Amino acid sequence: MKITSSALALLVTAATSLGGVNAFLSTSRTPPQRLPHLPAISVDAIEGGSNDSNNDGGVDFPPPLTTVQRTKRAIEFYKRVLPVLAAYKAKEVELDLRRKTGFNIPDTQEEEQMWADMDEWGSSRIAETIQEMKGFYVKTGQVISTRVDLFPEAYTSKLQELQDGIEAMPFDLVEKVVRQELLDGAPLSELFASFEETPLGSASIAQVHKATLLDGRTVAVKLQRPNVEPKLLGDVANLKRISKTLRDSLPVDYYTVFCELGDALINELDFLAEAQAMRKIDMAISHDTDGTSTSRPVGIPLPVGELVTKRVLVMDFVEGVPLNKLQEKLRERGIEPGSPESKIAGRRILDSLALAFGRMIFGAGFIHGDPHPGNIFIGEGAKVTLIDCGQFKALPRQQRLDVAEIVLAVGDYQNAAKEEQENTKRKLADLVRGFGVTFMEGKEEDDDLACSVALVLFGDADQTLPGGYSNNELSDESPIKQVASFPQELVLLGRATVLLKGIAKRLDVNFSLAERWADGCRLTMSAASKPSLPIWGKEIIKIGQTPKGDSAEDKIRFRQVGSILKEWGKGKSKRFAWRAIEKLSPKTKTRVMEYMLKLQERKESK
Repeated sequence: MKITSSALALLVTAATSLGGVNAFLSTSRTPPQRLPHLPAISVDAIEGGSNDSNNDGGVDFPPPLTTVQRTKRAIEFYKRVLPVLAAYKAKEVELDLRRKTGFNIPDTQEEEQMWADMDEWGSSRIAETIQEMKGFYVKTGQVISTRVDLFPEAYTSKLQELQDGIEAMPFDLVEKVVRQELLDGAPLSELFASFEETPLGSASIAQVHKATLLDGRTVAVKLQRPNVEPKLLGDVANLKRISKTLRDSLPVDYYTVFCELGDALINELDFLAEAQAMRKIDMAISHDTDGTSTSRPVGIPLPVGELVTKRVLVMDFVEGVPLNKLQEKLRERGIEPGSPESKIAGRRILDSLALAFGRMIFGAGFIHGDPHPGNIFIGEGAKVTLIDCGQFKALPRQQRLDVAEIVLAVGDYQNAAKEEQENTKRKLADLVRGFGVTFMEGKEEDDDLACSVALVLFGDADQTLPGGYSNNELSDESPIKQVASFPQELVLLGRATVLLKGIAKRLDVNFSLAERWADGCRLTMSAASKPSLPIWGKEIIKIGQTPKGDSAEDKIRFRQVGSILKEWGKGKSKRFAWRAIEKLSPKTKTRVMEYMLKLQERKESK
């Protein structure tokens, strides 16, 4: 069987092809989209990996996988998944045969029920497989769970549990890892006044516990699973090897994707790198795209002092609810999805995330690369906190300028009058090709195609694509099927934009990246026109401290001070307003929320 793309979008493919569970189910029931071919990309992994302690009371961290172990894991995966794919194919053949023979043809309702039953069965099998095999398969499921616009509800709901529902490590192992990594074997009581045995969350790579330091500070302690590194790195090694061997046969450059994801994984498995990334991301979101200090649109938990090793990280404790559990919590408070209260909260969450990622991408050029709903915490008043900074990407200055120009061109195309669309399309297509995206033979100069790729990544969800290309990422007419190669830096950047759009769909919020990022892109075009020190390379001037020297670069700018005071005042007034609204009667609160929602919609429509 010829290996083909699953017709996912370029960056959805990068995210969801991680462990071989490619997106094989679309919401469409037509045969061409129902069962795309399964890419042969995961010839690997391990048979478990021991969590046992060694004879000295320490913890063993297993060595890399052997070829035999990787092959056994691949066989196990396909042995479980192929029957599911075969069952869908058999059902399609059965229905086609009924239609051709005219025998026992189901009506629309009966056929939909047949597919619903199939989805229920198949999603259970796939979810169980991912839970048991873990590794890259978990990250695959996490991304699929956010794409409610592409996958049946049975799959997104069951795989949503993967956001934080991985089986927890036993506490005796947790204690040994923390003692070995932070305390040279000494008891936990040497550092912690208390340490909760039940984890706050248990994910594919690490587990997090709430604890209290001896000085009374409440912290979160993140520790790596002892057997996870060989699994993940083994998976990546095989993905790279296979995709490189089959590079000429694949319609998308999987090798570039897996090289980038492999680099990201190495960082994610090193908590020292994550601690540094936390500080950089915090600085990135606290500065506008021109380097001006401003308030943070989202929170970032920071490492506590130097209490960090390669496998254990002590950080700020975050209060809140993961985004994937927000609707459940809102219902407990009597707020139903689609209500004015729910829509306003959704808009605030998306606005905060869009502003934060705009600053990361176009300002500092340092991006949080894994914003799935389990890594987004929502506090009181819809305050957003981004956790898990293990996956990140630095964008060079020139690429920030190039992406900013593409995003602005996307906005120009979407807003262009009919007579101007041809010129705006040509400009956008030239920018995409100039960024390094190449296309299949015979499609190199197709402006409709190049323009459509940019619109899939940065355009509005309902934007009509030129040339008859489809916005549905699982469609055979998706422009991504015609992409031959793309810059490695685009992988995590695109993953972030695709996940943001998926979250917007889940929250039922109209969302335009081009519109949200336009002002920041314009600032970037002027501020990043020449090289300058990154934010974390500049000296921080504290209040009362005299700057070194008399140049304009060394002095505190009045604009900067004014911006800080203005944002601080806006934040205080917003918190006051939300507290006042919370005290209103339910009926009055609903009316106030409806009025606020109308104001927001009116403002966005201008």
